[in-house]
Amino acid sequence: MIGAKLYQKKERYYLFLVLYGVLALLGAAYSIVLVSRNQDPSAAAGFMFVFGTGMCVRTILKGRKPVVIVQEEQLELNQTNRPEHIRYKDITSVEQREKGQIVLKVRDGHTPRAVIIYGQYLEKKETEQLAVFLKKKGWKS
Repeated sequence: MIGAKLYQKKERYYLFLVLYGVLALLGAAYSIVLVSRNQDPSAAAGFMFVFGTGMCVRTILKGRKPVVIVQEEQLELNQTNRPEHIRYKDITSVEQREKGQIVLKVRDGHTPRAVIIYGQYLEKKETEQLAVFLKKKGWKS
């Protein structure tokens, strides 16, 4: 499992890509119709086009980045805008919830904190493998 890169589900990726693409196309089509009628395009049409295009590009860029990277000494999570690095020796317990979430209890100074890996956005097989890997490894010191 070390060296594995886990990506988000392709169905979810393509769904958002299509939705944002359709929004951008609707905004462009609405603007074209208004311009062809010698009217000024509305701000809503421009917003639809700009927002849809921007989110489509962001979805493409974010979908190419792995959500979880399993490295030699640490686990890298890219679930938010800032990557989070979790050293294996700081993990005290691993719990798998019913919705595919993996909850890691991590020592942060003197207090434990919970880090959640959202497995519902990953492939089910990969989520189960990651949970078994983290439980089996047993980095408790």
